[in-house]
Amino acid sequence: MSYRPALIGRAPAQFNDLMGDEVIHDALMERIMQLADAPWDAWPVYPGGDGPEFRETQFGEHGLLSFRVDEDAGILIIFNILWTG
Repeated sequence: MSYRPALIGRAPAQFNDLMGDEVIHDALMERIMQLADAPWDAWPVYPGGDGPEFRETQFGEHGLLSFRVDEDAGILIIFNILWTG
């Protein structure tokens, strides 16, 4: 199953902020495309199995992407994009 990414909350503005740097944007898009096919290939946000659908993953050298997997709808709900570089 391939999941469709969706940006909510602050993520659309954060995404737009990164569009000015091609290297960062490409790294983010590459990771999102990988997650569309394998969303469980990311760290659980909550230890101990609580809320396993909430995940985080690194992109590029200094990026962190936070999302929730909605299996019923087939959507990756991206709610935070952080770049610390």
